[in-house]
Amino acid sequence: MNYMNKLVVFALISTIILAGCSLKEANAKMGKENKQIGHSSKARLRIQNDSFPEVDNRPIFQPRATISISPITFESINAIITTEDLKENVQEIRYHIWRTADGPQDRKTFSSADAASDFSFEFNTNEFSGKRGEYQVAVYAVQGDGLDKLIAKSTLTFQQHVPILMYHAIDNYNGIGLRELFVSPANFEDQMRYLKDHGYSFLTFERWGEVNKVNKPVLVTFDDGMKNNLNALWVLQKLQDDTFHPVATDYVIAGSIDKTPTRLSSADIREMVDSGIFSIQSHTMSHADLPMVTNLEEELKSSKEKIEQVTGKPVIAIAYPFGHVDRAVVEEAKKYYQYATTTKPGEFIETGEPDEMLLMRRVRISNSTTINQFAALVQSW
Repeated sequence: MNYMNKLVVFALISTIILAGCSLKEANAKMGKENKQIGHSSKARLRIQNDSFPEVDNRPIFQPRATISISPITFESINAIITTEDLKENVQEIRYHIWRTADGPQDRKTFSSADAASDFSFEFNTNEFSGKRGEYQVAVYAVQGDGLDKLIAKSTLTFQQHVPILMYHAIDNYNGIGLRELFVSPANFEDQMRYLKDHGYSFLTFERWGEVNKVNKPVLVTFDDGMKNNLNALWVLQKLQDDTFHPVATDYVIAGSIDKTPTRLSSADIREMVDSGIFSIQSHTMSHADLPMVTNLEEELKSSKEKIEQVTGKPVIAIAYPFGHVDRAVVEEAKKYYQYATTTKPGEFIETGEPDEMLLMRRVRISNSTTINQFAALVQSW
């Protein structure tokens, strides 16, 4: 091949290589641009669908206004919601509201065009059949293109009434002890099945933060750590399924563990804890009448520590024996516990009173409680 022919071949090869590089760069650039367009469309679509948008699992929502909610009490059924500190001119605000327990699929939309009153809107729980609990509030500004733009989000809570059920022995009465403290396993099963069939959400004190986030919260508690409380475990295990996950709390007398055959042993307690159903909490060291005790630390602190050694779990709640409590007992109890229950009758609701979480009411379930009476006792709203 002469010199000229070599030159032509070299030029031809160079042109092909350069053209290939340009095509690769163009394809890469196009792919990058397409990815950005898809990214933007996805974010816009999610806003339209009332989700709080995320990109690559990173939140991108930045508030463009402030939601203000009028003060509400534990008795309130409504609240005034306003949208303030707007970062842009808005002609109309749409409030998208739903109960946390129900999810956004059950949301309702309310509109306000009253800019002079900061787009105030009076929300009433009657819009959701009077149901209480936590509500999600998402504020959207209506834009000229017809799209709703998410500009703020918040929550408001109407405290729920919580029946904290009080049981003792789950066994057939055999003539020994107080009859009213005994609930037969059959009756207990009927009562728990009622709660299951009517959509109650079982909680323990470890999950108290969920009280206003679930439908019909209920706590099932047992005093004294009786051996026959294993019957309750077996009933709850029997009722458990893929959608129903019952839990309960047993207040045990720490000084009675492994001391008498009528009380739960360490092995029993571990079985209950390992089931994932039972939380084990304190009923003091000796079931003492606390206002009459001089060494409250032994009854309150030492019982907590002993139970924790058995379960390997934190003990955060106590039931006062006989329901007896005074100011000195409360002051000592708050050093070791977050929650404490009495025998004072009634459903519990947070009112904002001092130390109310250490003076919680309960609903007593007795041997003579019929299923109709039970239904009335647990009715929250």
